[in-house]
Amino acid sequence: MNHSLITDSLREELVRQLVYFDENTYGILERTAMESPADRAEIRALIEKYQACVQRILSGTGDELARSTVLVGSWISLRIGPETLTDAYRIVIPGESSLDEYSISLCSPMGRALLLAEPGETVTVHTPLGSDQVLVLNNVYDYAVREKQR
Repeated sequence: MNHSLITDSLREELVRQLVYFDENTYGILERTAMESPADRAEIRALIEKYQACVQRILSGTGDELARSTVLVGSWISLRIGPETLTDAYRIVIPGESSLDEYSISLCSPMGRALLLAEPGETVTVHTPLGSDQVLVLNNVYDYAVREKQR
């Protein structure tokens, strides 16, 4: 992996994310109590997979950044079915999502499907209304902007 891809602000952000999930996974799963046991298990597995991915990035043994894997904080451009969305959407932790701000919670059906995907990959988003094929067109990390907003 190219270590130059990891800036100090990105490293700090990824460490914050690991701490957040370590401290809040139980609460996240409690908030999804209304979902089916299968959905809760899927969210738990996704969080564990995400944590392992971030740990690989931080240790320098993974190439997820070079492949532009979608992480929490990524801005992604999408095509849903035949429609290309003109706005980028950000993957966020639960409680930070807002459609007005073009953010998608990682626990939502869309967020679960997109987290850890890569540009060029098509994922299936399952919702109560059916399924959609979503193509990840682009993924941009924008941690420096987030740091300036704090």
